Amino acid sequence: MIIYTDRMPKRFAGYTIGPVILIRPKYKDDAGLLAHEQKHVEQFWAAPVLHGVMYRFSKGYRLKSEVEAYQAQIECGMDINRAAKFLSGKYNLGISVDAAVDLLTV
Repeated sequence: MIIYTDRMPKRFAGYTIGPVILIRPKYKDDAGLLAHEQKHVEQFWAAPVLHGVMYRFSKGYRLKSEVEAYQAQIECGMDINRAAKFLSGKYNLGISVDAAVDLLTV
């Protein structure tokens, strides 16, 4: 389910809660953002009971989840350096932009 709303953390254009995707209305036509959030829904369904807990409390799991989501977004045309900047800066993962580029190119 996709809901177009501005009710989400301010630093995000999209946000996924379980199987529900929230996207800011101004990003309604952003196929890359939708692919990113759809990847998170897939991750949720792969481990519906554990996904949210693991994402919140395991930096390694959160990193893996975000790398997969940004790779989906890159496939839709997002610049890898922009994705790496977001990955290194938005998720409290403690990685550099260069390390993020390396992870996204694997």
